[in-house]
Order: sequence, then structure tokens, then C-alpha cells
Amino acid sequence: METNIKRAIQNLSFFPVLVLFSFLLLSFSTKRAFTTTLENNSVTKKQITVMITKKTTLEELQKIKEQLKEEGLGFDYSDVVYNEKDEIISISIRYKDANNNSGNYSVSSKNPINDIIIVSEGGRISVKSAGSSNQAFISQGNTGRVPNDTEKSHMDRREAMRQKSEQMQKEMEAQMNAMKERQAEMEMRMQKRRDSLSRLKKYPVKSAMDFTGPSRLITKNTTNSELLGLQNSYDAENISFYYKDLERNDKNEITHISITIDNRNGSVSTSTFGNGNEPIKNITLAVDKKHTIMKNTE
Repeated sequence: METNIKRAIQNLSFFPVLVLFSFLLLSFSTKRAFTTTLENNSVTKKQITVMITKKTTLEELQKIKEQLKEEGLGFDYSDVVYNEKDEIISISIRYKDANNNSGNYSVSSKNPINDIIIVSEGGRISVKSAGSSNQAFISQGNTGRVPNDTEKSHMDRREAMRQKSEQMQKEMEAQMNAMKERQAEMEMRMQKRRDSLSRLKKYPVKSAMDFTGPSRLITKNTTNSELLGLQNSYDAENISFYYKDLERNDKNEITHISITIDNRNGSVSTSTFGNGNEPIKNITLAVDKKHTIMKNTE
């Protein structure tokens, strides 16, 4: 009996120890689980921020790509265009986070880009364009949201195409007007030519053979006395004949002469013959009451 009582006392002493040990073990497990949760939360809330400015070089873009790759993020760039001041005016960005969220960001303009901020926070990645104008923000490319910079780029291209179309239309109209002017000028010249031919047919020019009266001949050997006699002969027929600028060579041949004939009935003709160096060709004179003709017969 005494032995049984001692055993019961020993069992009662061991039970509190067992309870205390269980409590301590549960407390340690809970603390460890809580610590692990905190550690996981700190990883989940880790934030990575990268900024691309208008002055970012290609080498710096490559470093950003490598940095994000080390953090388990996908990042790539293309269509990078710089202006004469080495400022980025066009760039396309493709990104992807650890949760397979991905997207595209593009901007193209004649002006330098605004600052582009890439933020990765836990399972979320976003791209923000921040500046004094044309601000845009996109998060997760599969949301279908279009950045304002891209929209503005499209508007700029549409405006450029509209202006180019208007310019082409103006140039085409100018070419058509110029063609019409040339055509009108050509038609005017052709009409003048037709009118001239019509007048010639209506009032044909008579040759020296058409005259019933006698014709006179002046040759390179005609002397001054013969010219004076010709003048007196025409004067007797009530026709004025005079000459000037008479030139002769060493052989006394006429090389230049200017002749004026007036039939005193409204027809006056003046002609110049010879170049002053070579002897003149024969000159035929034919005058009546309507016409006066002077021409070289050779």
C-alpha cells in the first residue's frame, strides 16, 4: 500500500514538469513560426526602384537590365533614339515580374522623354512616366491601359500625316494650275499663228514679179551716181527713195546700205543689206501704189 502511494506521488510530480515542457515547446514553435512569417513579409515587401531619364546612356540601360535580372525581373529595351543633344526621344520597354505579370511601354516624340520610373514591389511591377507634361502611368501590361506618351506619339504621327497630305494636295493643285497656264499659253500662240496665216491668205504679199511696173536692181557695183539717178527716177514717179549708211570695200563694192522707199500712198519700207565686210547680194526694188518690196534676188 505504501509503495502504491509513493508511485502516485511521483506521477503527480512528473505531470507538472511534463505540462511545463509542453508549454515551453509550444511557445518556441509559435515564436519561430512568427519569426518566419516576418522574414517572408520582409521579402514580400522588398521594393526595387529604377529610373530612366532623357540622359540615360545605352551602357546604363544595359546595367539596369542586368540589375533587374539579378532581382528575378525581366526587362528589355529597344528602338532607343537620341537627338543631337544625346537626349532620349524614343524608347520601347518590355518588363515582367516574378508573378508573370508583364507589359510594354513605348514613347516616341520629337521632344526629350520624361523620367521613366520602374518600381517592383513584391509581386507587382509598374512603370511610371513623370515630368512637367505628358505624364503617364501603367501597371501590368495586360491591363490594356495605353500610356499618354504613346497616345501623344500616335496623335503626333496622325497630325504629321495630315499635314503631309495637305502639302501634297497643295503641290498637286499648283502643278495642275501651272499645266493649265502652259496649255492656255500654247493655245494662245497657236491661235496667233492661225490668225497670222489667215491674214496672209487674205492679203497675200506680192513678189516683184507681181508688179506691172518696172523693177530696179542695185548690185554691189552700183555707183553713187547710179544711186542718185535711181532716186531722181523714183521721184519723177512720185515715189520717195533714199539711202544711208553706205559702205564700200577697197574694190569700191557696196558692203552695207540702208534703203527706205515711200510710195506716198501709205506704204513705207526700210531695209538694211550687207554686214559691212562682204559685198552685198543683188537687191530688187518693186514699188506700186499699194506695195513696196525690197529683197535680195540671189
